[in-house]
Amino acid sequence: MVLLLTALSGLCANAQSGEFIISYPISFPMGDLHSYTTNTSFRGISLEFNKKTSPFTTAGLEVGWNVFYQRADQKVYHQGTASISGVQYRYTNAAPIIAGASYHFESSSKALHPFAGIGLGTTYVDRTTDFGVYRSISDAWQFCIRPELGLDVHFAHGQSLFLAAKYFWNFNTNDLDGQSWLSLNVGVRLAN
Repeated sequence: MVLLLTALSGLCANAQSGEFIISYPISFPMGDLHSYTTNTSFRGISLEFNKKTSPFTTAGLEVGWNVFYQRADQKVYHQGTASISGVQYRYTNAAPIIAGASYHFESSSKALHPFAGIGLGTTYVDRTTDFGVYRSISDAWQFCIRPELGLDVHFAHGQSLFLAAKYFWNFNTNDLDGQSWLSLNVGVRLAN
């Protein structure tokens, strides 16, 4: 955590030469995460800082937080050799830390600018299942690949509406299967 805060402080100190994106993710669980909770997540935030590396490319750091939740009636929960049934409250908190790069395509429109990107990093996943007085917790750091497609809609000098579809593809660990999701992000891009 200290390392993350130090890195973000350094990025903010150099913010005058880059761009900052804050966005709201609407996330759809996929794969094993979808097997655990099927509800769409409307809880989360994503923060990015990018610097131009050429006229059409940027590189930077993304951090985020997504919360997936579901109430499951009379389910059987298996952990190891134990099985417990009852009403379950299922929570998955996922915090990705991604280093990424994007390519911004040339556009004949002054307002619309499409882009595509790829990111590599890690996601801290905390899965909690509450049932009655019992709680089961699993957590893991998972390797993540994050492709994205997006569109910037410019509305003022250095400011644009940020729209992006991102797929967070997390890989299995010994402690937890890969927890992946598709995220539709809406936010603002502020550039100097």
